[in-house]
Amino acid sequence: MAALDSVLPGFAAGTTFMQSATTTWQGHDLRIGRSGYTGEDGFEISLPNEAVEAFATALLADDRVKPIGLGARDSLRLEAGLPLYGHDLWTQTDPVSADLTFALSKRRRLEGGYPGADKISALLAEGSPTKRVGLALDGRLPAREGALVFAGDEQVGVLTSGGFAPTCGHPIAMAYVAAAHTAPGTTLSIEVRGRRLDAVVTPMPFVPHNYHRAGAAK
Repeated sequence: MAALDSVLPGFAAGTTFMQSATTTWQGHDLRIGRSGYTGEDGFEISLPNEAVEAFATALLADDRVKPIGLGARDSLRLEAGLPLYGHDLWTQTDPVSADLTFALSKRRRLEGGYPGADKISALLAEGSPTKRVGLALDGRLPAREGALVFAGDEQVGVLTSGGFAPTCGHPIAMAYVAAAHTAPGTTLSIEVRGRRLDAVVTPMPFVPHNYHRAGAAK
């Protein structure tokens, strides 16, 4: 927030998590949303192509601002336990197995009528055969998307995202695992390059979210 204030004084203080607003900078229209898929308090900025380089340069003039790549962004969203479409979510995914039932309001659960309601209502009532879970791995070797998850000699799941978590200091992953093996603290193993890595089912987020929500102190 302080870094954005150095370029747009006072703008950030008027927004909270998942809000957006418009403003101008050097004659250019900007829309800025207080969001971002990292679990941290941040901003996503939309502006004309011709203003991008100058605006980025203005931000980078602040010593607190550093450029990063998508790899860093991906490790942050994984630490925050945020699923990514095309990896942890796809068109066949349901919100029950993906552990995203917060997206279903009480009214929708009672009334149904939305696309896929019959299937999702049954999963809510009976439980899903698989569930998206977090896994904390021992050692330093990360496991990647597509690695198989085992309980003993039985394959019980597959990784959808994985990598080394700098904040946690060890590798972490997300996987869809058979429901019988999803309780926090369950010990599993992940096959990586012909060897098994020990892993433990861990509640997500791995690192607490730090969004600036409405009503919170600035």
